[in-house]
Amino acid sequence: MVLLWRLEELCQREDKVKLIASHRRWFVVAAAAIGLGCGLASIVAATFGVFVGPLRREFGWSQSDTFSALLAVTFTAALLAPVVGSFVDRFGARRVVLIGFLAEVVIFASFRWQGPELWSFYLRYFLLAILTLGTTHVAFARVITLWFEDRRGFALGLALAGVGLGGFVWPIFSQTMIESFGWRDAYLFIAGAIAAIAMPVMWSWLIDKPQASTVKTDAGIADTVALAGVSLREATHAPLFWLMLATFFLIGLVVQSVTFHIVPLLTLRGFSPMVAAATQSALFVAVTGGRLITGWLMDRFFAPRVALVFLLAPIAGIALLGLGGDPRLAVLAAVLVGLAVGAEVDVLAYLTGRYFGPRHFSRIYGSCYGIYSLSGGVGPVLVSMVVERGGGYPAALALLAAVLAGCCLLLLRFPSFPTELRRT
Repeated sequence: MVLLWRLEELCQREDKVKLIASHRRWFVVAAAAIGLGCGLASIVAATFGVFVGPLRREFGWSQSDTFSALLAVTFTAALLAPVVGSFVDRFGARRVVLIGFLAEVVIFASFRWQGPELWSFYLRYFLLAILTLGTTHVAFARVITLWFEDRRGFALGLALAGVGLGGFVWPIFSQTMIESFGWRDAYLFIAGAIAAIAMPVMWSWLIDKPQASTVKTDAGIADTVALAGVSLREATHAPLFWLMLATFFLIGLVVQSVTFHIVPLLTLRGFSPMVAAATQSALFVAVTGGRLITGWLMDRFFAPRVALVFLLAPIAGIALLGLGGDPRLAVLAAVLVGLAVGAEVDVLAYLTGRYFGPRHFSRIYGSCYGIYSLSGGVGPVLVSMVVERGGGYPAALALLAAVLAGCCLLLLRFPSFPTELRRT
């Protein structure tokens, strides 16, 4: 009887641990969403275009010179993302993320003292790329992958939807601060908001992985899983790896170009800065919806086909942007483009885990994300060059739509997921 009583007590204790772990993993998802909403990728994409106008007016910079600062971010991110992935694997995501947010607060505050020298503007973005890359998808996607076996697509979509939430808030917040206090103090308000929101949440809720590498399954059983997968070196020998890099680089080139240029494009057509910023916020609302819907669909359908369907929306959105100055059409176009922005990064993270396994996820995904990030600098600068050298935005938009059509064809070449990966 005593033995039976002890067994029952142990079972009840185990059930309690499973229940706590089940609830805790959703706090981890919430932390990842907030972190991504305040992180480097979200805040640069959401605020850069808002600050371009005030900076150019005060310092007389050209559009292409100003947008070239993005190259400092993206080239550095492309080189260092695999290194950050290694740090996440070695030291844990929580430490890397907290250090990244501390650096982000300091650097954004330093923009308050930006002078007319372009090199110092580039230097700040270069330092952002080096020191705050830990606040991007590389760290957070790793955490979600370790916490979720079932519903991983939905969890990734929910976490990555934080980028959309941040993208909705930051343009309007930034423009409001600029109009109320000037662009210099607006940077200080952004830094203060990051310090007040992101850092306490990361400290309290972000947990690197379940105890004893346990992962909750649909049956509610916590299983100790030997992580499966291939190394980065093995992945680079697979043609599929390079197909993924090429496809998502081109997708990123298009959607990031539209994201960064939508405010300058609309203000050039006579929209007020606040209306242009609100239109960009509408784009990021669609990012949130796109990521939630994509995550849900990837758990049920073949992910490359899901991505293909979502690419049809921005092709239509880019066509609408070329039609003229109707604010309603501009908002609709922004929403259609935002659906693709909401799909690309979480599809990339999902495909990395499914094709190559979680064992070296951070290194492999870090490499893929680095190349994807590079597109976010190359694309906007190329569009600026087309606009300034006589083609204007209509020519640039036509080129971007053609590139997306090519990406749809590339997605048709993705193979089925492997049924088994090597475990260690």
